[in-house]
Amino acid sequence: MEQLTPLNILKEKGYRLTPQRIEVIKLVLEKLEKREHPSFNDILNEVKSKMPSISASTVYNILKLLEENGVIVSFEHNGRTYYDKVEPHINVICVDTNKVIDVYDNKALEELRDMGITPISVVVKALCSK
Repeated sequence: MEQLTPLNILKEKGYRLTPQRIEVIKLVLEKLEKREHPSFNDILNEVKSKMPSISASTVYNILKLLEENGVIVSFEHNGRTYYDKVEPHINVICVDTNKVIDVYDNKALEELRDMGITPISVVVKALCSK
């Protein structure tokens, strides 16, 4: 059986695997594998360095397509959109340092599930200077 990768998911749903889509997907997956939370601008700038003619709207549409198909999730902070893995965890946005920290607290996530809530993306804003 073929492994369900983002490329396979899109291919199965009838989307063409254009060079632009492949490049954006590859870049996003590399960053998420390193537990980074790339912003739209991070992704756009890095893709543009490899594909100078790619437009911001093309990159935006590819990221939107990935999110709509459950490959990634997004969250916003200070007017910027950040992208993340689809896995149960809590994103703590440190408002004082502007860092994003992943917290894997099964107890907190279980409590949400016990209340009938299935977390897709949990974002907490906090002070983290200590």
